[in-house]
Amino acid sequence: MIPVSVIGVITVLALFGGLAWVLWPKDVPNSTAGGAAHTTTAAANTPGTTGATTTAPSTSSPTTTRAANFPAGASACPGGQPAGSYKESATGGGKTSCEFAEAVRIAYGNSGAAGRSGSVSARSPVTGKEYTMACKVASGIVTCTGGDNAVVYLR
Repeated sequence: MIPVSVIGVITVLALFGGLAWVLWPKDVPNSTAGGAAHTTTAAANTPGTTGATTTAPSTSSPTTTRAANFPAGASACPGGQPAGSYKESATGGGKTSCEFAEAVRIAYGNSGAAGRSGSVSARSPVTGKEYTMACKVASGIVTCTGGDNAVVYLR
């Protein structure tokens, strides 16, 4: 017969193992191997936008981009459908339209580069031109600059 103390120890270990399995984070992102660039083509959900191409290096580790505030002076744009983990955009200058900010958000969000610096290319529904934007991540906000002196913030 198995001693009661052995059964007790096995029961406690099983309970702790089950609890650890239930509470262990399951949404930890996988980092991509190697330093090759990643390119994706995504259709923007903005009227007049035909699509966007993105290129982002996959050498840095992802960071969290939730619950950060846009910088002072940024003008928040009405959001559409989420693109990756990005649900909101804002403009940082008078020349940047919300339509273009949303096209940049969709291009970056669908690029697979979430939380990493890289560049995206997005078409402006206002000018009809495609612009390359350099995007950097700091304090949970992605800041994309380029085009015709455009500044776009994403979260």
